[in-house]
Amino acid sequence: MTRRLIIFFTGLAVWLTLPAQSSIDGARQLIESGDLEAAITMLQELATSSPKKGEVNMLLGTALMYSGDQAGAQQQWEEALKKKENLANLKLAELALQQYRTDDAEEYVEAYRAGLKKGKKVLAEDESGDIDDRISRLEAMLDRVEKLVIIDSINVEAEIFFRQYGLAKSAGRLLSPGDAFNGSLPAAEPTVVFETGDGRERLWAVQNDDNNFELVSAGPLYGGKWDAPTALGDHLNEGGDANYPFLMSDGMTLYFANDGENSLGGLDIFITRRDGDSFLQPTNVGLPYNSPYNDYMLAIDEEKGIGWWATDRNRIPDMVTVYVFVPSDMRVNYPNDSPDLADRARVSSYRDTWEEGKDYSELIALARKGSAAQGSGAATPQLALSVPGRGTITSLQDFKNARARGLAQQWLEQRGQLDRKLAELATLRERYRKGDQSVAGKITDGEAVVTAIRRQLAQLASQVAEAER
Repeated sequence: MTRRLIIFFTGLAVWLTLPAQSSIDGARQLIESGDLEAAITMLQELATSSPKKGEVNMLLGTALMYSGDQAGAQQQWEEALKKKENLANLKLAELALQQYRTDDAEEYVEAYRAGLKKGKKVLAEDESGDIDDRISRLEAMLDRVEKLVIIDSINVEAEIFFRQYGLAKSAGRLLSPGDAFNGSLPAAEPTVVFETGDGRERLWAVQNDDNNFELVSAGPLYGGKWDAPTALGDHLNEGGDANYPFLMSDGMTLYFANDGENSLGGLDIFITRRDGDSFLQPTNVGLPYNSPYNDYMLAIDEEKGIGWWATDRNRIPDMVTVYVFVPSDMRVNYPNDSPDLADRARVSSYRDTWEEGKDYSELIALARKGSAAQGSGAATPQLALSVPGRGTITSLQDFKNARARGLAQQWLEQRGQLDRKLAELATLRERYRKGDQSVAGKITDGEAVVTAIRRQLAQLASQVAEAER
């Protein structure tokens, strides 16, 4: 989210000439646009020049939270509380919930409501939301944290996370909608298409008439085409969006994600089973799979004895973490009085889940076989270029124009370079997250390179479309 220095300093110079409220509004716009660095700098300066404004602390806490600095956000919201900003109680309640401190979350909510009553205001539902239900749900789940062995953790670009799932052929395969249908069938944005190991069914998400994502499936036709998608049932949405389906090899057990009424916040992973032509009411799979953030795309390869799921709980910008685990036939939970139960639920350290003295290196290698986690950690780039009137072209041989074909080859090479650079950045960001601040400069330089490559990719894609017209 780094902007060019000339833009930043121009904006900063303008801000210095504005009154405090205008500056606050400007910082809010920067946050909304994703320019957190500029917003944080502006608000920190404003907090110094206008120390009595609790609104500044509120907004600065929000910007810090979005940037991944929970400790800084908490400090700012606590400062806002001292300045009588009652809404800070609600912010601190959300933060406590995300840190699995349910007792603290309840206390902050009570303080928030007491503040509203003291001010003779009616509780606004859009401010408190469903936090009571989410706190109660988390408390119940903390009594049933599965004793799960997690053997690996891979940080990867969010757009291509599913390439890290090294599924055996028998378990099925995961495809982008462009690779799966070449624009011939509707698909939600984003979604991942799951194809069963026997190739007889594909499942994915589409956007329905109510603008919600719902799960659909389709069977194959002759000539590589697929039948019109059939909805699996809006009860799987639970009032929200359903996405990222994975059907076990038994053809009956379906894992998917939704952010409906039984979620902890964001997407949670659910399980359901096929009953004739429909699916039963889904059940939340609980902890440690789910969190107050987004958790999705749980897949289990029974041939390898390995499972995967993706999550953004680690708050790495534009990245998700793919956890690799060893599934078991029967669920075993940690004792609910375990002193480190919250850490187990959060997956504070996946290596803490390993059995003492056991070597998981062979399983880790097996999990990475067939995935983008091998070698450099970057996936082999796949061609997917849109040409007006022709849809998405996924093979160099499909180009009719020689110049377009050459430009597409350049696009592939640049895409490969981007994937390698993103893999390098993921490693650097992980080192920084663990306390190695010496890599900060390399991260900044790498982000600049990524921005430049993405700009080149956009230009090449436009040139390809023009040449192929």
